Amino acid sequence: MKAAFFDRDGTLIVNKHYLSSPTGIRFQPCAFELLRHLLRLNYKIFIVTNQSGVRRGFYSRERVDEINREMLLRLNQEKVHVTEVVYCPHHPKERCPCRKPQNLLLKELVRRYNIDTAKSFVIGDRIEDVLLGKSLNIKTILLTNELTTLSEKPDFFVSSLCEIFKIINE
Repeated sequence: MKAAFFDRDGTLIVNKHYLSSPTGIRFQPCAFELLRHLLRLNYKIFIVTNQSGVRRGFYSRERVDEINREMLLRLNQEKVHVTEVVYCPHHPKERCPCRKPQNLLLKELVRRYNIDTAKSFVIGDRIEDVLLGKSLNIKTILLTNELTTLSEKPDFFVSSLCEIFKIINE
């Protein structure tokens, strides 16, 4: 089974500094179209996100769950089925195994859903997403509007989700 693992904030939805309310959800241009395209190509869709605002005390796990439920509701209204959303609530200083770029959450999804990593992608807007994908030999797509020097290069650079259609078209 092939999969597309998306970051949430700054990738599928517009990045709001510590998004703490479902009313703040705004999807990126082409998000719905891209996700429907991937589903037509038989990709399973997953969202893997760091949510350190929980440990920082900005919001609760219940609030993250509420935001994710609203996001999934809106995606379902657009005929997009997300197989699973997973997140790490820890502070970066905790150095836990589930916080990206560590790969515990991704490894569990790959195992649980029998994902073919050679046919899958990790799509995100930060170096942590690239490192996450590379750690399991999954192709990576970095969403960025700036030229940057990275310690690890993604397989593909795009400036918007709209450009991913030309990368994932098999």
